[in-house]
Amino acid sequence: MTESKSKWVPIKKQWCDILQDEAELLEHRIYPNDVIPDMESYRVTGHKCTAAITCNLIGCQCQWSYTGPGTDRFAE
Repeated sequence: MTESKSKWVPIKKQWCDILQDEAELLEHRIYPNDVIPDMESYRVTGHKCTAAITCNLIGCQCQWSYTGPGTDRFAE
């Protein structure tokens, strides 16, 4: 049996007023090696933001930097 492939995939990009820069939301996806009918093509196992470290350093409250549950800066 071979291992599944996984990768971080960008799913959304937007301007962050707090950082005054663009931030990108990423999904961690696991792709099966074999295609099975009636099965999802991938499984999402996590989310993160490309600005998470910067947000943590400046104390920005945001669920994507794991410092502010319930504060979604990617919500529209």
